[in-house]
Amino acid sequence: MISRQATGSRQATNPKEIHGFRVIDQLGEGAASKLYVVSDPRSHNLYALKHVNCRDASARRFLTQVEREYEVGSKVDHPAVRSARKLLRYREIVRTTEVSLLLDFVDGVPLDEAPPAATHELFEQFALIADGLHHLHQLGYAHADLKPGNILVGTTGHATLIDLGQACRLGERKPRIQGTPGFLAPEQAAVGIIDARTDAFLLGATIYRQLTGRYGSSEMLDAKRPVERLRNLRRDVPVEADELVHTCLQQAPARRPSDLSIVAGRLRELAAQSAERACSQQLRRPA
Repeated sequence: MISRQATGSRQATNPKEIHGFRVIDQLGEGAASKLYVVSDPRSHNLYALKHVNCRDASARRFLTQVEREYEVGSKVDHPAVRSARKLLRYREIVRTTEVSLLLDFVDGVPLDEAPPAATHELFEQFALIADGLHHLHQLGYAHADLKPGNILVGTTGHATLIDLGQACRLGERKPRIQGTPGFLAPEQAAVGIIDARTDAFLLGATIYRQLTGRYGSSEMLDAKRPVERLRNLRRDVPVEADELVHTCLQQAPARRPSDLSIVAGRLRELAAQSAERACSQQLRRPA
């Protein structure tokens, strides 16, 4: 399963190859970039290739994002985080105008486009993502842009963290607000210091979004209207899950978890409890 099938017209306009890699399909596109699934003609392995064309000086920040994604992704060694293999540059006279980033191919769809999953499956997927975030923190980086669209879910339910272009070093202060509205941590909106606790907020906001369909961030940034508790919207969600998400969504970073490996463990406990509860309910149903 390739995550996004190209339309016939888009396939017709795809390049046949990029930097020697054969283009099979276009997976998607964003600001100044297109993402393809490509094949290495020598090994026949599949990869994802992000191609960024920035001939306009105002769009050069997208080149910086790709370079940051390579800086972080080339160090990654974790099954829940997509790693980067190679950065290829194209220069015109004195400046780089195009880059291609070769990434591990993840066969899946974004979490918010995947078929609805049972609650225990969601908790297990988020446990994997928490593990991946902890791995990034051990490398000295924060993801800083976690959201459902940056999590790919495969046919087996395995979740993979992608798009490290907004990643920053732990303790770094971005020059401007970066991230995704609806998921921004308060310190991101205030252009403050970003660290592991920022990713804890983003994880909480992402879980909140998947379980309720609402945004947990925009409300938290309004001190007069704190985010509504998870259990008020989903009575079927365990109290422990409500407490975990509520703690992650604390406005003050000091009140959030800083070790996401512990969060991953709690999410796995919630997955096991939810699976057991679902099984018990099925057994109680009359034949």
